[in-house]
Amino acid sequence: MADVGIIEGEKLLILIGNGATTEVFTHPCLINMARSLSFVTNMTETEVPDCDNPSLPAKIVRKAKSIDFTISGTGKVDKTSVFAYIQWYQSAAPKNAKIRQNETGANGGWEGVGKLLLKDFDLSGDRGDYQEVTLTLVPASTFTWTANP
Repeated sequence: MADVGIIEGEKLLILIGNGATTEVFTHPCLINMARSLSFVTNMTETEVPDCDNPSLPAKIVRKAKSIDFTISGTGKVDKTSVFAYIQWYQSAAPKNAKIRQNETGANGGWEGVGKLLLKDFDLSGDRGDYQEVTLTLVPASTFTWTANP
């Protein structure tokens, strides 16, 4: 029996560009605990009756209307990054980004390139513990997805 090919959670990278002329992409230290990439297809559903026997249950036909994805990330606060994310939130501007499964293509690696918006950014902290951050990023443009070399 063959084992399932697994990939470590920390190899899912959300790389945000710094906007420089020679742009540098880095995974935010704020996303240091958990991250997720959720794909969604929005659809229409139509019931199609059986013409020969309308009393039978109709079948449902679905059609894609749009596709989308959301990135969620959590972590302990990296105090040197927080203000930059507050500024990103205030600007309401998209940033160049790469979403990467940091493996070779032969081992399931891939990359998506496009622009992301900071949808929400939450800081929380309890007395006696350290602050945590939760953030959500959404695409501001079409992403191009390719397998890694």
